[in-house]
Amino acid sequence: MNSSFGCAAYAEMEMIYRMQAAVRRPRKGWVLCLFLALHLAVSKADNKVLVVGSTDPVRGIVGGDVILPCFLRPTRSAVEESVEWQRPVLEPKEVHLYQDRGDDNVLQNPSYSGRTSLFSEELKNGNISLKLTNVKLSDAGNYTCYIPTLGHQKTTIELYVGGAAPRPWVSIVETKDKEVVLKCEAEGLVYKPELVLLNSKGTILPADEPTERPMDSEGLYTVTRYFTVQKTVTNVFTCRVQQLEIKHMRETQIRVPDKMFQEEYPLERKVGIGFLGAVVGSVVGAVVVFLFMRRNAEETNGGGADNGIALLENSNVNGHPNGVHVSQPGERGQPT
Repeated sequence: MNSSFGCAAYAEMEMIYRMQAAVRRPRKGWVLCLFLALHLAVSKADNKVLVVGSTDPVRGIVGGDVILPCFLRPTRSAVEESVEWQRPVLEPKEVHLYQDRGDDNVLQNPSYSGRTSLFSEELKNGNISLKLTNVKLSDAGNYTCYIPTLGHQKTTIELYVGGAAPRPWVSIVETKDKEVVLKCEAEGLVYKPELVLLNSKGTILPADEPTERPMDSEGLYTVTRYFTVQKTVTNVFTCRVQQLEIKHMRETQIRVPDKMFQEEYPLERKVGIGFLGAVVGSVVGAVVVFLFMRRNAEETNGGGADNGIALLENSNVNGHPNGVHVSQPGERGQPT
């Protein structure tokens, strides 16, 4: 028998004997009896050991480790106790069994083989928490921390398990006049995600459209959102995805180059291009008109000279082909 329990039983018997002896004394017996009864009741209440666990759900990530907290309160050693961690929905229901100062894996559910342990050095301090490694999605559920050697004391701890999704990714999908459209996307999420975009000040920016959370055939979520952003001091934006049920968060940053926020054609550039176009158009038009007029003038002058040469060729130097004499310069007239 546990020595502490033996001492407690002996003390209780001694108090009962004293109470009985006091009853036999007629005067002060009842007062002493009442005092001893109250003392015994308070002592029993103070010596009652409770099994205490976490009242809030414990959250784990697939592939990681998690601790299911469980303690004896008030603090007392659990080295000599039997400790059973169970999942009542399983068969067998034993997740981990400790008895006779050691682990007993004979009755353990095969799905937990090699993945559970107690903190052996902490048992003397009443710490009977369970460490679960390489967490799986199927591990989610309620766990019972049960001490059969302490009046069948037990408590229940709930475990949430979330997927260790990769980081979200963010990309530039469109540039507008002084604005840029960013795309944020995350996939492989077990719990409904919240996807947000933050600027360098940590301010959450509005999305262009409501968040869609389609679930694939494996029960995992993918979420995509678009954000139209404007230029900031740093142009650094953070795409963040959160699974609030398991307090899981991952994020990715992007820096948008300054040139992405330039106007398509700034006002000064538009005015300059318009003025330059007008000047170039005027010059080209003037050149075309000048060349056209010059060509017409050349064609006109060239045509008159050709006609004069033709007339000279058809004339007879000594006389007109029709018998009409053409006087030459300095020649006197002669009688016909």
